[in-house]
Amino acid sequence: MFPLSTDQEQPIGRRFVNDSVYQRLRQWIIEGRLAPGTFLRDQELARDFGVSRTPVRESLLRLEAEGLVVTKANRWTQVAPLDIAGVIRRYPLIWTLETYAVSATRLDEWTADDFAQMERYNQQLIQAIHAHDAAAAAQADDQFHRVFIDQAHNPELTAVLSELKMPLTRVEIAYYKEMWSSKESLSEHDAILEALRSRNVEAAKNAIETNWKQSLVRIQEVMSQISAHQTDS
Repeated sequence: MFPLSTDQEQPIGRRFVNDSVYQRLRQWIIEGRLAPGTFLRDQELARDFGVSRTPVRESLLRLEAEGLVVTKANRWTQVAPLDIAGVIRRYPLIWTLETYAVSATRLDEWTADDFAQMERYNQQLIQAIHAHDAAAAAQADDQFHRVFIDQAHNPELTAVLSELKMPLTRVEIAYYKEMWSSKESLSEHDAILEALRSRNVEAAKNAIETNWKQSLVRIQEVMSQISAHQTDS
C-alpha cells in the first residue's frame, strides 16, 4: 500500500523510531508519494515499518499539528488536501522575511564559496527541471534560497521560513508542470545571484521579492486553470 518497496533508506533504528517514522511520512506527504485523501491506518503503517503502533500514532499527531493530515476521532486519518488559498496567504510573509534576511547579512563578508554554493544549487534546479524531477527541483530551489537566509545567522528566522514554506513545497510538487515549465523562475534566480555578487542589497531584495511575486502569479494561474476545468466538467 505504501511506497516502502521503492525506498532505499536504511532500516529504522530503535533509538530513532519515532522521529524516523515521522520524517518518512512527512517526506512522502510533501513529495506527493502519499496523495491528498490517502487513508493512513496506524496498524498497516506499523506493520510496514516494522514498529509498534505507538510511534506511528505519535507521528500522525505531529503531522496533524502541521496540517499535513486530518483526522476524525476514532474513525479515520487522511493525508490533508492541498490548501492553495492558504498557501497564497503565505507568499507576502515569505518575501518579507527573505528580504529581511538579505538586509541582515553582511555581503562584504561573503566568500567565493558562498556564491559558488548558490550557483551549484541553481544548476541542480536546472538539471531537475530538465529531468522532470519535481521533488529534486523543489529541494534545489529551497537550498538556493537557504544560502542567503542562513547568512543572516538567525535560527529563529530560518525556522519560521521553513515552516511557512512547507505547504508551498507540496503545491510546487503537485503542480510541477505549471509551476516550473517556464524559464522565468530560472532568470529570476539569475537576477538574485547577480545582485548578491554585486553586493547590492537593495537590488537583491527587489530580485527576491520579484521571484516570489512571480511565483505567486504562477500559482494563481494554476488556481484559475483548476477552477475553469471544474466549471467545464
